Amino acid sequence: MTASLLIALLVAKAAPAPAAACLPAAPEPGLGVVDPFRLPAPKATELNSAGKDFYRDGKWEEARVEYRAAEAADPAFLAPRLNVACSFVRQERFAEATTEVEALLAKAYVPWAREVLEAADLGALKPRPEMARIRRALTAAAAAWGADLDDALIFVGRMRAPLRIPNAGAGFFILNPHQEVFAFLPATGLFRQLTNEDGRVLAMLRTPDRRRIIYVTAEKLIRGAHDDDLALRGVALGELTLATMTLEPPARIEGDVRRLELAAVGAMITVKVDGDRVSGTFRRGDRGALESLPPRARGRGGVVVTARGAEAVADAAPVSNRPGCRTTAREATAAGKPRIIAVSAAGRPTRRIGEQFGAGLAGLPIP
Repeated sequence: MTASLLIALLVAKAAPAPAAACLPAAPEPGLGVVDPFRLPAPKATELNSAGKDFYRDGKWEEARVEYRAAEAADPAFLAPRLNVACSFVRQERFAEATTEVEALLAKAYVPWAREVLEAADLGALKPRPEMARIRRALTAAAAAWGADLDDALIFVGRMRAPLRIPNAGAGFFILNPHQEVFAFLPATGLFRQLTNEDGRVLAMLRTPDRRRIIYVTAEKLIRGAHDDDLALRGVALGELTLATMTLEPPARIEGDVRRLELAAVGAMITVKVDGDRVSGTFRRGDRGALESLPPRARGRGGVVVTARGAEAVADAAPVSNRPGCRTTAREATAAGKPRIIAVSAAGRPTRRIGEQFGAGLAGLPIP
């Protein structure tokens, strides 16, 4: 072996491995979706609707043909796969239905885990032996969905145009901004939906150990005689453990809430509530209870929520310190445009999240 060849081999052996992908122009293979905020392709929704027509008539094979075609027209549109599973159950073809459910859960644990458990036409599976397979699939899919989130950006994103509240006038208004908590993985460029709260997530904060998120939901906006006489009703604090996708019982706040503040204090998240029935500083306790705390100085990295929504986060936040993919995120706004998140890394094009409907590091305003 020549000296030059030996040197080349030694250099090759000593050279570090190529840096991990970071904000790739085209998403890398992995678990998640390319764009959770894109509406399904019109052709796919048309075919899915055609399948439902056959389904209602009990024409199961014909329905499945349309559902399969809908999925082929837009592979990210997964509703047809659930419909296929339901059609098999209606025919008492339980093994085939279970296979479809397992494939659906493996592809997108959220939002489909809840849909699988609540779909009326899948109810016949629950007392059957196949349900054990589905339970195992739920556990495995949850662990996979919650993996690799240490270096993910966790944020609140709006999935489609919100249900708008009238600009004036007293009343009780249903609140649905179509917002959920999402994760964006800079290494793959993929997204994962983390909550399925009927679009009512207003704000969230990650715990200091980065293992859990505490998030705020609300059901109604209450407006009095004056424009500034505003409150939220049906407010609750959810808690999600990321690694296992385990949800704790929600901590519900009775009465109307004028202002709520989440803050990281030490190793925990505290919540300061200003309401007509509940006021003070608390933390989430066991089984969804609120535990009272003594008044504390304002914590770090907090978010304030009122009936106008969540305040903007002023400072840029680190997302990932992974070698080869050190990223930061900051919020950005422009006149007439929704709030967005800009994710940046050295030498990579900035990724802008939420340009269509909006995204915020801790929450969004109520439109």
